[in-house]
Amino acid sequence: MKKALLTMLLATALIRSSAAPVTDTVSIAASYANQVWYSLENDEQGTAPKNNWDIAFDASGYGSSVMINSVTGTMVWKYPGSDTAGWSSVDTTGMDIWDAHWNSDTSWTGAIGNYPDANDPYNLDWGVYNMTTHIVTGDSIYIVKLANGDYKKLCIISLASNVYTFKYADLDGSNEQLQTLDKTAYNSKNFAYYSIQNDAVLDREPASADWDLVFTQHTAFIPSAYTVTGVLANEGTEIAKVSDVPDKDTYTDYNSATFSTKINTIGYNWKSFNGTGYDIQDSLLYFVKTAGGDIWKVIFTGFGGSADGNYIFSKEKLYTATSVHGLGAIKVAAAVYPNPASGQDVTIAYSFASPVSNAQLNITGISGRTVCSTGLNSSSGLHLYKLPSHSLSQGIYVVTLSSAGGSVTQKLIIQ
Repeated sequence: MKKALLTMLLATALIRSSAAPVTDTVSIAASYANQVWYSLENDEQGTAPKNNWDIAFDASGYGSSVMINSVTGTMVWKYPGSDTAGWSSVDTTGMDIWDAHWNSDTSWTGAIGNYPDANDPYNLDWGVYNMTTHIVTGDSIYIVKLANGDYKKLCIISLASNVYTFKYADLDGSNEQLQTLDKTAYNSKNFAYYSIQNDAVLDREPASADWDLVFTQHTAFIPSAYTVTGVLANEGTEIAKVSDVPDKDTYTDYNSATFSTKINTIGYNWKSFNGTGYDIQDSLLYFVKTAGGDIWKVIFTGFGGSADGNYIFSKEKLYTATSVHGLGAIKVAAAVYPNPASGQDVTIAYSFASPVSNAQLNITGISGRTVCSTGLNSSSGLHLYKLPSHSLSQGIYVVTLSSAGGSVTQKLIIQ
């Protein structure tokens, strides 16, 4: 589990904010037609229809999973009959007993990629990662049921040089489409979306640095898969749920709270249906720690249900994170987590107070050999760079983040 962001980011301090509580309403529209990305600092950052996409490709640096739009009825199964060699002869006999694959409800890992082989660190579920070429080559076929009831077969052929190559067709092989998606075109965002029904790439969400929460429907497991309406957290946002608060209007003790990186910490069950409307759970509040380190108190006070899709809540900024020192333009030192890492993606967090030039990441072994060297996003704000730990052999590495203004280092241990 990721450590709290403030404990990972070296050289970050907190100062008290004078912001007063603010009441806000976010609407995802009647029948929950939309999803809304929201910044606690800057309010709504984007709105998009929930049903205009079918699959979404992880656009982060080392991301490789593919989400499905499960809330519209989209489902996916991994074809057990063959690897990619059986593309032309897919047989769905007995499909009713196959296990469906689902997006993770606690992270932004998609259904295609959420079931890797625990005994093979190079198996990413839909394909196999090659340490030498850094190419993921697909070895699986998936059956996708679309929201309109149509069935398609899907194969992620490869992920090479940040380009996904994939194909899909009707089960009998007709209407085959071969597509590519370059995730560098979406590198400021979490996902690049695709509509199989319309054969189209979609740019739906705001830049990941611009939002903290998304108001949406999502799939929860209670215990089986079920569509719920709630709130999910952005990557890098941490949330603490605090119950049984005697006076939630004055309570601000976030230091005693336990923050979680699970994206569904707020989720859906802060409300309950009473037969005619919704009751809001009493004596409940949330502390939200943004990716930049600010801390907010959020209290839900109302929910309009499917009639209008309104979420009503108050927000209060309790603390603002500011840098106390740094080298040049690097105002927050690199943070590496989990550390040590074993079979998990490693996240490297870094922040610039203002845009810089020549931002670079270098990872070297203790022998001095460089094993990774790449340019970084040089814009201001906090950024998250993902590195698959299985691309590195066991050992100790030095992670160096540099720009024209200076450099910082962090030790990384791969077990």
